[in-house]
Amino acid sequence: MKSSHQLFREISPPLPSNLEFIFNLSPSAMTLGLGNMRALLARIDHPEKSFRSVVIAGTNGKGSVAAYLASLLHANGLAVGRYTSPHVYSVTERVWVSGEPISLERMEALASRIVPLYSTVPFSYFEAITAIAFLEFAERGVDYAVLEVGLGGRFDATNVVDPSLTILTNISIDHRRILGDSEEEILREKLGITREGVPLLIGNLSDGILPILERKAKRDGVPLLKLDGIGTASLDELSVHTIRAKIRTNRSDYGELRLPFKGEQQIYNALLAVGAAECLLERVHNVSGAFESTYLPGRFEAFKRSGKTFFLDVAHNDAALSASAETLSKISEPESNAVVIGMMRRKELMHSPGRFLTSAKRVYLTAPEAGEAYAPQELLAKFFPEAARRARCEVVVWNSDNPSTGWDLLVRTLLHPSTRFSNILVTGSHRTVECFGRRLFEKEME
Repeated sequence: MKSSHQLFREISPPLPSNLEFIFNLSPSAMTLGLGNMRALLARIDHPEKSFRSVVIAGTNGKGSVAAYLASLLHANGLAVGRYTSPHVYSVTERVWVSGEPISLERMEALASRIVPLYSTVPFSYFEAITAIAFLEFAERGVDYAVLEVGLGGRFDATNVVDPSLTILTNISIDHRRILGDSEEEILREKLGITREGVPLLIGNLSDGILPILERKAKRDGVPLLKLDGIGTASLDELSVHTIRAKIRTNRSDYGELRLPFKGEQQIYNALLAVGAAECLLERVHNVSGAFESTYLPGRFEAFKRSGKTFFLDVAHNDAALSASAETLSKISEPESNAVVIGMMRRKELMHSPGRFLTSAKRVYLTAPEAGEAYAPQELLAKFFPEAARRARCEVVVWNSDNPSTGWDLLVRTLLHPSTRFSNILVTGSHRTVECFGRRLFEKEME
């Protein structure tokens, strides 16, 4: 199993030509509907028809559930494809087969079969990468592909398969411009992954949204399995170094398990994945080993450097950032903590970044190098009011005329012994984690 450090080492060279072509397609050039994706798959002989699949939608946690479930199925003797998005360091993070990411060379070879089709099927970036994943899964002969929805569900490129099982992790406000302004509108988009007669497993949903889902499921003939109908999960230990939970289902008591991703919400993601595995397998074995081998970058991922622990977490919406702040508070006292936060401008946030004021002694406001991000001064004005800053913690606006140099200096500052924080959380977006993580690994490689 490869770590973030290994993935980082592999992607230092420039992308090869066909993947570079795909990456240069505008990420915002989305096609409404699935016709384009189906046309592309028809040109490559419908690889998605050669394997069974599980489709996972939800506002947060779907990547973690996908990673857990893929590991569980593989640990029980199946060949398993895993498709998640977005990536942090390398596009190869998105496509895994039986516990290993695709190589860059293999991905380029598959891309070379996709790119020539662009003149007749003008695909989007996400459609191309999804097609590459389907080709890899078909040609590697996987039994199951575990597919994380990229955005929404109804019109997502992954929604061309005929799933054996669907999962909805949760619903909260995110991507309003595309999915809608209310939880009910967002639910309608995400339920586009369901099929008549195909079970839908659901995680923790609000009391207001659950009855709506139940009515729609009954109308459409979708069997529902709720989290409390799967079993129970209880947190045993949450610390800087570990998280342990007890998981018990109606079929089996799996005892105490060590989870790879920190945060109390992860025990419910793990329970949901176990429930999904039980739907697909007669018996689920080696749960402990499966979870210990599960890897997905940037999920409160811990690194020890210069006597300090750095946590890299891709939380980027209100619900996820609130959970990240709560996890930091539970594993360490605020006086020991610092937070680095950088947010993309397209995120519709209400108040969650300000919650770090109670979980840390110092908050550094910064901006990712690429993309449309909030400037540090904007984050200050929007989420960190003066009274709160005076009362709780120091807020540092980290500015630089040269973003790359500014990130270099920030990492050196936090690694220096004079910066007396033992726990440092980096969060706010995938790009923020990438900017910081790359430099953290570079320092180790020097």
